[in-house]
Amino acid sequence: MIKQFLKGRFVPEKMVLRILISVMLLTFAKYSMGKPITYIWDLTELKALRNLPTSEAYKQVVSLANMRMKSGVVAVTDKQTSISGNKHEYESLSIYWWPDPKNLGGPYIAKDGEYNPEYKQYDFPRLLQLVENLRDCSKAFYLTGDLKYYGFFCHQLDTWFINEATRMQPDFNYCQFIPGRNGNRGNPQGMIDAYNFNDVLESIRLVHSKKSIGRKRMKALKNWFGSFAEWMQTSSYGQTAANFKNSQAVAYDVTLYDMYLFAGNQSARRQIRQSFYEKRVATQIEPDGRLPQELLRTKAFYYSISCIRHFVDFLTITIADGAMLDSLTLIKISSSIDFLTPYVGHQELFPYSEIGDWKGHEALFKTTVERFKQLPNR
Repeated sequence: MIKQFLKGRFVPEKMVLRILISVMLLTFAKYSMGKPITYIWDLTELKALRNLPTSEAYKQVVSLANMRMKSGVVAVTDKQTSISGNKHEYESLSIYWWPDPKNLGGPYIAKDGEYNPEYKQYDFPRLLQLVENLRDCSKAFYLTGDLKYYGFFCHQLDTWFINEATRMQPDFNYCQFIPGRNGNRGNPQGMIDAYNFNDVLESIRLVHSKKSIGRKRMKALKNWFGSFAEWMQTSSYGQTAANFKNSQAVAYDVTLYDMYLFAGNQSARRQIRQSFYEKRVATQIEPDGRLPQELLRTKAFYYSISCIRHFVDFLTITIADGAMLDSLTLIKISSSIDFLTPYVGHQELFPYSEIGDWKGHEALFKTTVERFKQLPNR
């Protein structure tokens, strides 16, 4: 290309040298580390690690990515059998539903807060592996610039979302089905599985801010997530989930907003923002900061924290999208944080049910509070 440009032209030797150097610099810049882009992920620690390649934390990121690559890509079609008859459908088991010991072979019964290990036979673990593959390789590529992580990352995207032989259908018609109920069709509460796609989108943003994943691939991904978002709004499952009164409804809005942000639907995002306070904040947080729907759960402390985390995720992503926060939303979320704070380090004072890992949930709470404090409109 350079020879064609110079052919038939008198160009001083020094200028030729400058042209060659410029081309080399542009080529290097294509693979160099620029400003990372994520909307929900906090990359503070990852940015710091770029200058610490001998640190244990840096090595851990790279080691995890190498492990993901060794395990290989995952596809929704990897399952041996399909309850829907179509392996391209995402199928997950409702984790809190168990076989009825009084009616073996009959409809499953609920045990809130207790995981049924049968869920591992379905697609939810594959969805988690998808997230891990993309998350860890995107971070390793950001740190090292090594194209092997980029290549695996793109291969995983193609496998799950694009290639005809292995792509997932952009719907959750069989999410968290309950054996023996509703014809083994999906469950609106299964929409919470889709929250994992927020990590997928963040990993795409991080990699794409370093090196383009390609116009054709990006277009296909935008179409897929745009289609999934439309399914969320038009399907009976999605519409039911949108009317929940607990943390799952907040998670629904975060996921829907994030997908529309990625797909480029501005009007849909505006509608979600405009209704968020009345639909989610005002209805879920009491004046004293209690989240009553979460306090009814067997993991009341954990689900209260999860709801606050979803609120913070929504604020973070809408701020990144250029939105301003209203003071009522901030006051409400602050009150919910204030309500839980006295119980940190004092589980014995918590007057509600909590069968989970208290210490682990305290750590999640502290991280969530720090993220809330760091919001730019605070």
